[in-house]
Amino acid sequence: MSYTLYIYKADKRCKTGERLFSTTVWPVKDDNAMRRTVAELFPLYRPEDGFRFDWTPSMKTVRNLMSGVEIEIPHDTPRSCDPSSELYWSM
Repeated sequence: MSYTLYIYKADKRCKTGERLFSTTVWPVKDDNAMRRTVAELFPLYRPEDGFRFDWTPSMKTVRNLMSGVEIEIPHDTPRSCDPSSELYWSM
């Protein structure tokens, strides 16, 4: 299993008040291993300097709506490209 780590930096020029600083895929086994990895990065990207961490599994398992077969797709796949949604099959 792998996780995608997003590092955000506070930036008042952006509408949300922060900007995406870095995106990295980490090949770790579970959520606790990812927590340890983030803990090791804290001295480099300190929260008091405006950094924030967020991570999600890189892949998710969905069931194909037409065939019923389970497949893995990237976590950030838009709904129009997800074979488990009706929108995918109606285009």
